[in-house]
Order: sequence, then C-alpha cells, then structure tokens
Amino acid sequence: MYYFLGNLASVDLCSSTVITPKLLVDLMSEKKSIAYAGCVAQVFLFQLLGITECFLLVSMAYDRYVAICHPLLYPLVMSPKCCFQLVTASYLMGLTNGVGQTISMSTLSFCSSSTIDLFFCDISPLISLSTSDTTLSHTILTTAASLFGVSSILVILLSYVAIIATILSINSAEGKRKSFSTCTSHFTTVSIFYGASFFMCLFPSSDSSRAADKWAVVLYTVRVAGGKHLSVTTFVLLGFPNV
Repeated sequence: MYYFLGNLASVDLCSSTVITPKLLVDLMSEKKSIAYAGCVAQVFLFQLLGITECFLLVSMAYDRYVAICHPLLYPLVMSPKCCFQLVTASYLMGLTNGVGQTISMSTLSFCSSSTIDLFFCDISPLISLSTSDTTLSHTILTTAASLFGVSSILVILLSYVAIIATILSINSAEGKRKSFSTCTSHFTTVSIFYGASFFMCLFPSSDSSRAADKWAVVLYTVRVAGGKHLSVTTFVLLGFPNV
C-alpha cells in the first residue's frame, strides 16, 4: 500500500512540474509563447505521467480488493515482486501512451505562429489548430482514451463492486466503517482524475464546448498541482482508518 502511494506521490510531483513552472512564467510576462520543442515535451510528459497515474490507481484498487476481500492471502498475493511488477507496468503503459501521442503530434502541420486557446500544450487543442489532415491524430487519441482509460476504469469498477459486496456482508458496523474509510480517499481521487480526464480525451475541444473543456482542464491540473498534498492525505487516511 505504501509502495503504491510513494509512487503516486512521485508521479504527482513530476506532473506538477510539467505545466506549473511555464504557467507561472507566462502569468508574469507580457509575451506568452512556447517553442515547438517545448510544446512537444509538454505533450510527451503530460501524457506519460497521466497514464502512469491512471494505472497506479488501478494497482491501488487491486491492492484494496485483495486486502478487503482476501485478507489472509494479502501477504502472499501482494508480494514485493508483484508490487514492483504492477508499478513497472504502470510506467510502461505511460511511456507507450506518451510516445504514441508524440508521434501523433509530429504528423501535424501548423502555421508559423499559432495561438493555443489553453494554458499548456495538449494534443486535443493542437489537433484543432492543425492545418493538415488530423485523421491519424484523432484515431490515436480516441484509441488511447478507449484502450487505456476505459480498460482501467473497468478494472477499478469491478474491484469496487467486489469490495462493496464484501463490506456489506460484514456484520460489525465498526468493521464496515473502517473498511469504507480505507477506500474513501482512493475512490475520491479516482472520481476526480477520471471525471476530468475522460471529459478532455473523449470530447475533443470545439467552439461549443470550449468553456466546459477549460473547466475540466483546470480541475485536472489543479488536482495535479496539489497532487503531493492529496497523496499525503491519502497516505494518512489509508494508513490510519480511524482518523
């Protein structure tokens, strides 16, 4: 449990450095611009860390499932080797997505000077700005959102269905309360993360949805910027269910 939380905190900390420093510089300067190379770097890192966190949350959901539904098997199932493999797989999934989205961006053509209607470079607004055929980019974006996002949320939902069923079968009210408190912080994190992420990925920006898109992006990035604080809170709640 603490191994996953440590990695989640590290990913959150790295995520906050992808957008926030450049955002602060832009807020204090009159000329708000970013080089093409910097834009590519933002897309790669943002997509890499986003999907990595996505699968870390999946690993944590599985961890909670084993702890609550099969407590006697927990030390055997969630061995150090298994935890390492789950975390490694999360980073590999993130790397795959980051490379895929970067390749997608490399196929796009832009005018010599383009204005991004957002405070950082993301693949969706870049597709809207492109002057070339965006069919491949749309396909990669939709496939990544469906493959990584939908599959991961299904695993989490199935885990929580089993967790809730097990908790409801507990006779002790105190036992139910402790079990629910163990999962509350993780479930809250998952809800905010996937809610904003799916809105951004599955509904690419358009003129009619631009304002709603920005709200979703702000919600997501604020959650990321405060990620290390959220992870500490999660650590406390998971580590000390009686709090």
